[in-house]
Amino acid sequence: MLVFHVVTSPMSAANKKATGCTQDADFTVIRWRPNSSSSNSNNNDVKLDIDNHKKNIIDNNDIHGGAGSPLNNNNYDDLHEKPKVEVDNTDDNDTDLNGTDGVAPEEGEEEETGEEEEEEEEPVPFYETLDQEDGVQYVTYLPYAGITNQFYGMLRGMEVAKALGRTLIIPPITASSHDKSKQNQPWSKFLDLDRFQELTGAKVIEFHKLRDAEQAEFNMMDCKITCGFGSKRTIDFTAKGFLKQWNMNVTLSKLSIDANKLDTITKVLAPYRRDKFICISNTYKISVADKSEWDRFGQHLHFTEELEDFVQNYLDTNLIKPEPVYDAKSRQEVLPTQKYIAIHIRRGDFAQYCQDNFAGPKMIHCFPSTEEIAQRVDKIQSKNNPSGSLKEVMPVFVATNEKRPEELKKFADLGWTYLDHDQMGTVETLGIFGPMMVDQVFMAHAQALIGIQMSTFSRVGALRQRDWHKRQIEYM
Repeated sequence: MLVFHVVTSPMSAANKKATGCTQDADFTVIRWRPNSSSSNSNNNDVKLDIDNHKKNIIDNNDIHGGAGSPLNNNNYDDLHEKPKVEVDNTDDNDTDLNGTDGVAPEEGEEEETGEEEEEEEEPVPFYETLDQEDGVQYVTYLPYAGITNQFYGMLRGMEVAKALGRTLIIPPITASSHDKSKQNQPWSKFLDLDRFQELTGAKVIEFHKLRDAEQAEFNMMDCKITCGFGSKRTIDFTAKGFLKQWNMNVTLSKLSIDANKLDTITKVLAPYRRDKFICISNTYKISVADKSEWDRFGQHLHFTEELEDFVQNYLDTNLIKPEPVYDAKSRQEVLPTQKYIAIHIRRGDFAQYCQDNFAGPKMIHCFPSTEEIAQRVDKIQSKNNPSGSLKEVMPVFVATNEKRPEELKKFADLGWTYLDHDQMGTVETLGIFGPMMVDQVFMAHAQALIGIQMSTFSRVGALRQRDWHKRQIEYM
């Protein structure tokens, strides 16, 4: 078992009006430590212990930030559960019914047993495990929410690293609150980081290249609070999972300004220019001027050959191969790319969000019906095949988290192919995050892509269509 501590220190009255995000704590310590009966396993349960401070938890409705919301579901996008805002009420004398300072444990966490804790040696700081003689300076961040948010957090982390002239340590894709698998995978499983560095000149290294989670001792890592994560907002399930999986304890300490603008953050990090290593608590919420992170970095993150081959093998198996055509440029026959329509349909937990925020005529942009999507497919087929030749009708592949049998039957009745990753063996071949990345490959290379306007997962596919193939997505 691992014990999880959070310790906060109140701000002085003079600091409470700091510019930027509201601050309510000088620092927070998050510590995972094995007790006398624990093993160093990523599957152990967690205890939450908040010492000496009353915490009022209120809902934070900031669900529309960053690259666009919504944020995550159990398989797609990043509709992150509404984060909780922690407000430090050090001056409040209220206590719970037992006369003690209290906080409800997070879902899945155990109640405190009240056992006395043994004093332990302070963990070695993480930066001391880095090679101090190589002259390389690093910056890293804590992953946030689901896979699409983590993707954008990585891009904005690259912006920070470039501005500071540092090498970015990229955390792995980490299971979010909607995916209780407690697993992680390196981004390089799916994205060609070597090619990316050649194309951009950016310097990146992945976390697992510097640290073996199975062998590593517990270390302490200091992270500077950005965008309020660690002060007015707690770090989320994903960040906690990352720290736990990699045996990291963390101190979250405030900067002079708790900011979310890139230029402000880089300025307030300037006093640490001589430090070997800097960690910041959140990059997803960082605001980049002109949203240039995609143009500067995102479009150059191409898929790995392994991932592309997985999809191509599926297409070769399930589609009739086109006849070779003569290519005048190469003066030889080549096989044309197989043409198909890809649809991204966000369902499941998205229904309530869309109903609450887009009821009425706007619902089609958030939660279109299968019938409405079918009408759009018919228009695309007619446009690309005006003669109506059956030979020219493009196959349709559906990437979705839809599980209702009646809806899946509608897809089949329309002649669409649902990307069933259980049948495809995607997880067995590519790992736990393989299905989402395979869906992105289908979306990126489709002759036509139909997506959900309010889905960041669709938007990433749209950007790849635009910049890789000069095509425009058909948003519902």
